[in-house]
Amino acid sequence: MRRKWLAVILAAATCVLLIGAYLGTDPENRDIDEDVRAVWGGSYTALSRGVTHYSLDGPADGRLVVLVHGGTIPMFTWDDVAPRLASDGYRILCYDMYGRGYSDRPRAVYDRQLFQEQLDELLDAMDVREPVDLVGYSHGGGVAADFAAKFPSRVRSLVLISPVVYGLRTPTVLKVPVLGEILMRVRGVGTVTRRALGQFEGTPNAQRHAELVAEQAAYRGFRASLLSMLRHNALSGDYRDSLTVIGKQEFPVMIIWGPLDREITEEAIAAARSLIPRAQYHAVAGAGHDIVFKKPEHVAGAIEDFLRSSDGPQAP
Repeated sequence: MRRKWLAVILAAATCVLLIGAYLGTDPENRDIDEDVRAVWGGSYTALSRGVTHYSLDGPADGRLVVLVHGGTIPMFTWDDVAPRLASDGYRILCYDMYGRGYSDRPRAVYDRQLFQEQLDELLDAMDVREPVDLVGYSHGGGVAADFAAKFPSRVRSLVLISPVVYGLRTPTVLKVPVLGEILMRVRGVGTVTRRALGQFEGTPNAQRHAELVAEQAAYRGFRASLLSMLRHNALSGDYRDSLTVIGKQEFPVMIIWGPLDREITEEAIAAARSLIPRAQYHAVAGAGHDIVFKKPEHVAGAIEDFLRSSDGPQAP
């Protein structure tokens, strides 16, 4: 009986602490508006669900390459990759997905369809009529795969870098109404931020990137967007359905992966390769899931070689 009461007391104390932390200062204390965007610069376009932040670099007549970032780190993911591709003559489009960076955080269901629609509308807004070379990293690999499966006529080639395939899990407790919101506010964002910082460690831009991650988490809607992604399987879904469709298409595909990746397993990559038998495969020795940050020259070089070998007009 004494143990039972002790467990009840501990549970009650834990609830009090969680509620106290939840009712404390909210780290999301700012709104993204025109003044914020004026300070940070960049380009913006209004889509059906909200404003999207993007950048367009490289020669205007270059072959268009679209870079899609991962689930938690916005488009500065490509800071050390995009310039290399642009200097090689490609036109490079990067953008912040909804809920990330300086794009809006709409009150919406953050599922796989939302991110497909955002990219489709962004290309329409920019009057892109020709197929693009599409590159997706981590969760962005899932977004790119979904887009390529749904809109194959818009894709010239596809590069998947450490892409989500299957097997990632969302803690059940986060799917519980109210409790999930409390835990995400008290612990979730901090956990995500620390994970992101680990990917920057030892890189030349580590301090700047750390500041940008903290910056995006301060704008209202970031936490809700992340929780919605987890609840609707955008971050932890099974993307083999889209990979199966891609396997029946004809556009060139390449998969890039690092053997030290602890998030996307070798088994998951093997499954992706089996579903897309024509896919070229490029393993980067010594790389983990932080491959884009720690091995940007290898990633950019592999993409350039792949684009040169794929069908269609080449970059100058």
